[in-house]
Amino acid sequence: MLEEIDREILLEFIKETQEELGALDAKFIDLEKSPDDSDVINAIFRTIHSIKGSAAFFNLDHIRTFAHEFENLLDNLRKGKKSVTPKIIDILLHGKDCLEAMFERVDDGDMSNDLTQKDKDALAAVEEAMGAEEEEKLKPQDVFLKIDTAISALEEEKLTEKPAVSALVSLIDELREVILGPTDATGGVPIPKMGEILVETGVVSKDDIAGALGEQKKVGEILIEQGKATEDDIKGAVKAQREQEADLAVAKEKKAPSGKTMRIEEEKIDGFMDLVGELIINSEVFNYLEKKLESGHEIDKLVMEFKNANMDFNELTFELQRGLAEVRKVALKGIFQKLPRMVRDLSAQINKQIDFTMSGDDLLVDKSLIEQLESPIVHIIRNSVDHGVELPEDRTKSGKDPVGKVEVTAEEIMGDLVIQIIDDGKGLDAEKLKAKAIEKGLITPAIAETMPNSEANRLIFAPGFSTAQKVTDVSGRGVGMDVVMTMVKEAKGRVDIDTAPGKGMRLTISVPMSSTLITISGLVVAVGEEHYIIPIEWVMESLRPMREQVTTVTRKGEVVEIRDSLYPIMRLHDIFNVPAKYTDPWDGVVMVIEKEGQRCCLLVDEIIDETQAVLKDLGEAFTGVGGVLGGAILGDGNIGLVLDVGGLMRSHAELMEGKV
Repeated sequence: MLEEIDREILLEFIKETQEELGALDAKFIDLEKSPDDSDVINAIFRTIHSIKGSAAFFNLDHIRTFAHEFENLLDNLRKGKKSVTPKIIDILLHGKDCLEAMFERVDDGDMSNDLTQKDKDALAAVEEAMGAEEEEKLKPQDVFLKIDTAISALEEEKLTEKPAVSALVSLIDELREVILGPTDATGGVPIPKMGEILVETGVVSKDDIAGALGEQKKVGEILIEQGKATEDDIKGAVKAQREQEADLAVAKEKKAPSGKTMRIEEEKIDGFMDLVGELIINSEVFNYLEKKLESGHEIDKLVMEFKNANMDFNELTFELQRGLAEVRKVALKGIFQKLPRMVRDLSAQINKQIDFTMSGDDLLVDKSLIEQLESPIVHIIRNSVDHGVELPEDRTKSGKDPVGKVEVTAEEIMGDLVIQIIDDGKGLDAEKLKAKAIEKGLITPAIAETMPNSEANRLIFAPGFSTAQKVTDVSGRGVGMDVVMTMVKEAKGRVDIDTAPGKGMRLTISVPMSSTLITISGLVVAVGEEHYIIPIEWVMESLRPMREQVTTVTRKGEVVEIRDSLYPIMRLHDIFNVPAKYTDPWDGVVMVIEKEGQRCCLLVDEIIDETQAVLKDLGEAFTGVGGVLGGAILGDGNIGLVLDVGGLMRSHAELMEGKV
């Protein structure tokens, strides 16, 4: 029956189920924290019940059977027959993992209904948790073996020759095939592929195979010893088996890779259809204007009509772009829902007690940004649990609660996605980090003496750097935090550290949301012959200051005074090393820009226009270039760099520190 099922429908069912199973981890952790929460247990029960029913529809009997036992345990918990304990949660989480593995195998094309040893162990744990009887439950195979014994006795008495008895035996055979399946005629013992081949070719019988399976040897060896098959027969069967395996491998290679998918609400699709309809109407207006222009009459009137049509077109394209951006947004829940399970498993592995909390998981961000940040977030949390939070006995000695705290928050601040990972552990000791860096040859003692603590703390991002005393399954190889920095930089973001010895650590990831937009609103500015685009959301005002407003201040360099406030001046021509038309602020245009709560001034030659820039990735060559979000093709066909104001401000601050 499985091969008769539409593959597309099956794959859709698998994707939906994998999403549902992925959301269960957080629910199981919630259940452990609140064992009496009936809403949580009912939500989990409904998910497993739905999976069981759908698996039966697709003839995935192994999944249906497993989910049924899983459901029984959940039902006992729901009815209060069993209490929620850490051991029960372990069993439930392990069972969920087994279900995920089963669906992965089906997704890979494995349509067999066999349970792996891991699946069987998980089922045994479920039965034990339900207080199963010491004696093993009677299986359908056992019942049919007893029936076969009774039929054999009837045959000896020649009673099976009677029509009524013969009809009953036929019905039993049909029932056997319905319950056990046509390949289970050996009393429920699965026949290996080699055995099937030997039976099909007439070398041995099914009874010979069943008898051989009772021995603790390879089937081929047993059949040769018993004289049931020759060595050539076995070699031929092995060859045929390998050919079948090769055919299966080829079939898997030919299987079309499943592309990335997203769920989109129907009303959003309807909105796109409406916009496309408006665009078609707009295109007809342009066609009409084209014909009018060809006639050469009423030019002034045509200019006005063209302006109106162009305004409508710009508005439609903006709405279309905004709609597409909304469609691509998904909740951070996709990442966050995996974290409670990870923290629970990791803390149990290293004998720590962690109270894990999170907020902001409902924040919507571009799907590509989630894919970029998942690995860094996981690395940082693992680092907090393993390196940050102390062992319970150590926390007690230092006057802390033996249960450590790890918190993850997410919010949008001035166009940035800001994710914070906070722990109340031992924090970072700058002096120890310097000593470790000297030991590894990353810095010299002379550099360490003058290195500020804030810079020393960032040594944890150096490749190969680790403060772990020994290598474990969790950490100690110096791999992880350097990956965090690399991946965050690729997303045009930054990582900040706030820590003190014994006071824990706050690690903040900030990534511009605009880096994932299709288009951004910006101001086109000129510096010499070059054009740049500055996102308009970061521009507060622009002006041409008087000469007396510009002065020089220690540690800030050149500044401009605006309404009794001093703002540092960044010269765009110096940053990108290009010739400028104006080098003095009172000749050019000073733009007051704000990012990350800081303000400064950007000196340019002139502001040319406001534009909707289509953001393009500039490739690997610009990956490490600070202050650049990407590129955009301007209306005249030239390319302009889209600037990251935050990156420019950080580079300027570092430059000023280096001059002090």
